Amino acid sequence: MVASSFALMFGALALVLACTAAYIYRSRHKVDEMHGMMAGMAMGMLAGLIVATLYTLPTGDFLWGVILGSAAGLIVGVPAGKLGNHLGILEGVMAGPMGGMMGAMLGQMARPFNLEIFMPFFSFIILISLLGISYVVHCGVACCGPGAKNKKPDPVSGKFIGAWMAAFILVLFASFVLAFPLGAASSVTASASSDQVKLPGYLQQYTQETRAEAVQRDGAQYASIKVTQSRYEPNVIVAKKGVPLKLSVTADDTAGCAREIVFPEYKIQRIIPLDAPLVLDIAPDTAGEFPFRCSMDMVHGKIIVTA
Repeated sequence: MVASSFALMFGALALVLACTAAYIYRSRHKVDEMHGMMAGMAMGMLAGLIVATLYTLPTGDFLWGVILGSAAGLIVGVPAGKLGNHLGILEGVMAGPMGGMMGAMLGQMARPFNLEIFMPFFSFIILISLLGISYVVHCGVACCGPGAKNKKPDPVSGKFIGAWMAAFILVLFASFVLAFPLGAASSVTASASSDQVKLPGYLQQYTQETRAEAVQRDGAQYASIKVTQSRYEPNVIVAKKGVPLKLSVTADDTAGCAREIVFPEYKIQRIIPLDAPLVLDIAPDTAGEFPFRCSMDMVHGKIIVTA
């Protein structure tokens, strides 16, 4: 259901994007250089934003979100920018990857928050932006262009506006009625631990180690972590090798994107709910140090497994 909801929203927004691109292409012989440049920039940015955001939200895969979003932005932005000649192509080349990068970051940072609110907001922003592009091109061709006062009304443009409004209402309605819960992410990648990076003095307070030893009972060991906006408390858990570890993780309402916690070596990537602890079952079968972090790799901790 999660994947299908995001796929449906992607398909709906991509269809509106394609229709807007078709309308711009239809007006290609009447669009001046400035309007072509704006079309290349806006279409490239929005294509990258749509693809990267709606890929990264359900998967948590920031790297592929950037790659896919940037590629989509170039594929759409460069042809649209050709309407503005070589400067328009440059606008498309620059805006496409920028939209992909911004979309991947937006998707990654929005994952821990209420997506039932985010998705209608995101859909509205994309739709109103595409409507704005359509209006600018229409105005440049039919309203403000040379000889516009002597032109007869274009019936195709009128039909386009009607279809556009219907699509606007339907897509926005879908963003409200579909459910967008998130489960575990599909992939987890390792990153450098915090002790490999030398931070400025004013940030070192957030990486100072606070240790806690897991408590053993009933054949398992237990430990707790609280997540705030800037750190884990404690950020070092000492556990015994070979004893199942149950890790209870809670987050306060300032945790933000740090609510998504990642244990690369244990292939765990989960979002911590605000109303209940997240209990993780970890099998510490190998002695050593195993870092964990937030999804943006800004908050760090580690599990030390002793023999």
